Parts: sequence; C-alpha cells; structure tokens
Amino acid sequence: MNIKNFIVFSSPAGSTRRVAETIKKCMSQQNVEAVMLDLGAGDDGSEVLDSIQAADKQVCLFIGSPVYRDVAVPPIVDFIEQLPTMNSAMAVPFVTWGQACSGVALWQMDGALQQKGFSVVGAAKVLAVHSMMWPSSTPAGQGHPDKSDLQQIETLVETLLRRFESADIEPLAPGILDYQPPGQAEQMKNKMDARWINVPKNVITERCTQCGVCEDVCPAAAVGLNPYPGFNENCFDCFNCIRFCPEDAIEPAKSMDDIAAYIRQRVRTINEQPDTQIFL
Repeated sequence: MNIKNFIVFSSPAGSTRRVAETIKKCMSQQNVEAVMLDLGAGDDGSEVLDSIQAADKQVCLFIGSPVYRDVAVPPIVDFIEQLPTMNSAMAVPFVTWGQACSGVALWQMDGALQQKGFSVVGAAKVLAVHSMMWPSSTPAGQGHPDKSDLQQIETLVETLLRRFESADIEPLAPGILDYQPPGQAEQMKNKMDARWINVPKNVITERCTQCGVCEDVCPAAAVGLNPYPGFNENCFDCFNCIRFCPEDAIEPAKSMDDIAAYIRQRVRTINEQPDTQIFL
C-alpha cells in the first residue's frame, strides 16, 4: 500500500517525544518515510494539516500525548479537532503516563479520530517517569520509558508496516481502549468536557530577572512577559515554567511535596497494570 505517514505529538517533559522518535527510527530502518511534528516547538501544525488533506495516497497518523488529569492534553485534542474529515485514513494514538493512571486518553483520542473518519488500527500506552515529580529522587515511573517499553513500540510499528504492505488492515476491536473499571472510567470521561482549571501560580517578582526561560520552555504558548510572567488560557499545567526557572521565581499554589504525595497515593490506590501495552 502507498501510505503517507505522519507522527504528531506533544511532549512537555520529553517522554512522548522519545516514543515518537522510536516510531520514526523504526520506520527509517524499514525505509519508510514519515513527517514528524512536535506541537510544542512553536509550529501551529497548519502545514501538516494541509499535507494530510492534500495527500494523494492513503494516510496513517501516529498521534501521541502525555496523560494529564486522566485525559489527553489540549494541544493534541485541538489538533484532532482541526483535522479534515478523511476517507480511508488510519490512525495510531499513543500515550505516555506517569504510573498514577493512564486514564481515558486513548479512548478519548480514538473517539475523536473516528469522528474525523480515521480508522484506528493500533494504539499504545507507555509507562514514563511522572513529569510532576522531578524534585523527587524516587519519582513514580522512574527509569521509564526503558528499553523494554520502547521495544514494544518497535513491535507495534513493525507489525503495522507488515500489515500495510500486505493490505491486511483491520480497525481495533470496539471497546478495546475503554479498559478502565466502569465507575472509574465514567469519572475520568466527565473530565473531557469539563473546563481545564489550572493550579494558580505565583511569580515572585523579587527573584524574577525577566530572562524569558519560562516563555521559551512552555509547550503551549501560554506564558508571556509583561514585564513579569503571565499565564493565558492555553496553560495546561505542565509546570515547565516552574521546573526550568533558573531563579525559582514561579511557585504553584499547591506545594510540590503535596503534589508528589497525591501522585503516590494514586499509584497505590489504582495500581494499574500492565504498565506498557500495545493494542493491535
């Protein structure tokens, strides 16, 4: 089959990027080309959206998000909403999650992609170090994604490429990505339509040098200097501005210790297994 491949992702902490790069590397080893787009690199994605719409061949979109608050992050949700309605297009959603819970992000992306006419032919959830636990010496998901995690991604890609070559392609079984326990799943699904309420952030002007690092590391164009950092509606609490501020001039209203304690409690309570899983 003559397929044009796209790899689109958002990766504030870098884990989703590692998975995307593994997908790209695996394709390159099979002499398969793919266009890759990092939605946090300042590109609005319009060129890729145009390329998808204009593709004179079948399309397969690999699209990846970290899991925040049990759902996919807004840049990925917005990108899917902007996709043209396609006929015979395929998609492979993938998520990274920090051991607390992988939520309903895959199910959410699956439904949104199907509404755009994409047939979801594969998917993956990949364990990663929790992005909110950088101050901890023992963060949830420590050391992940590791070699074993990425080998599963390679298996996913290699299997799909073989199926593309033989034109033996079937969509995933209905409901396979709706894997959370029913009561828990409903609570998570309710978050999809809820307003994204951010943790308030306090800028300590006595420390701030207006260096602009917070603006540079924001993956959602949510930070602006006027003259001190301010945060707009694009913010989805990745905390990059807090993590990378060289002067520790930005503080969340909730302490990092309290956030870490909450994450560890979720890890113990939910105890989601398996950690990394591919769906074919």
